Amino acid sequence: MKAWVKQGATVGLFLTAAVSLARADTAMARVGALEYIDGAAFVNGRAVSGAKGQLPILDNGERLSTAQGHAEMLLTPGVFLRLDAQSEVLLENASLTDTRVRLDSGAAMLEVDDIHKDNLIRVDTGPGTVKVLKTGLYRFTAQPADVEVLKGKVEALEGDQTKKEGKNKEIAFTSGLAVSEFTPQNDDLSRWSRLRSEYEAEASVGSAQYVYDMGWPWGFSNWFWNPWFDTWAFVPAGGFWLNPYGFGYFSPFLVYNYFPARYYGFHRYAFTPRVGASPSGLNLQRGAAIRAARGGFARGYAGGGFRGGTPMAIGHSMGMGAGFHGGGGRR
Repeated sequence: MKAWVKQGATVGLFLTAAVSLARADTAMARVGALEYIDGAAFVNGRAVSGAKGQLPILDNGERLSTAQGHAEMLLTPGVFLRLDAQSEVLLENASLTDTRVRLDSGAAMLEVDDIHKDNLIRVDTGPGTVKVLKTGLYRFTAQPADVEVLKGKVEALEGDQTKKEGKNKEIAFTSGLAVSEFTPQNDDLSRWSRLRSEYEAEASVGSAQYVYDMGWPWGFSNWFWNPWFDTWAFVPAGGFWLNPYGFGYFSPFLVYNYFPARYYGFHRYAFTPRVGASPSGLNLQRGAAIRAARGGFARGYAGGGFRGGTPMAIGHSMGMGAGFHGGGGRR
């Protein structure tokens, strides 16, 4: 399933500019970046401490573990690995095109909001290997070794056996691949993962607004450092869609010209054409001429989505991957 609607002729490296201007003292986010800890977390047995903006980035062969708490690690752009309490994961390979981790103990949630054909994302647990095939939400346990596909699709391998399974299927690695249906858990890890996902989506909206206000070009989906949320935020290059939990991500163009109003509890969004100042209050490099040049967009977004400033509500019926074609980057 397509993750994000691509921009037309937009070319730029907004992440490089954003990091150099907003956070020059910090390396870019990459596979293995420790994003957030809640409680006690350890890298190679050493306690992690310091400000959130100074959390370590794991290299190949390094281990992340937790005691009474949780930890979140970034993999490829748009992919979050969330570790349960009393759990440990080994970063086997930190390549963008070949990302591999091993869950040695405990449990972990994997939220995949974006995946490309050249991304190879694998999770080892017990004697099995799980290859992620689509965007979605996955839960892994080490003892007993299994994977639950809450949304998405995986390919599981154990020995010479291979199975591809999708939503609501559990694959157990027990001297062979055993497939069954399961009831999703509502435990501490599940609730914490959902809460973190909501925070990430909110940070993304603010980051998308800031990218546009600052006049930075954008042309691809990537991580962006948000100094107000003190976190790395995933910002899509174009369009809008819902992540596995139903929280929305918006491109800089869409969030700027059609600021989304959130209806909490129903995972619904309404859009209205921008009138007056942007909610960030920055309004840098922006004026009446720019708004007038884009005024036609408000009269019929994506083939008639908006009429006369009337909000359009979008709910779960759109599903993951739903998106609209947005305009190009900052001119």
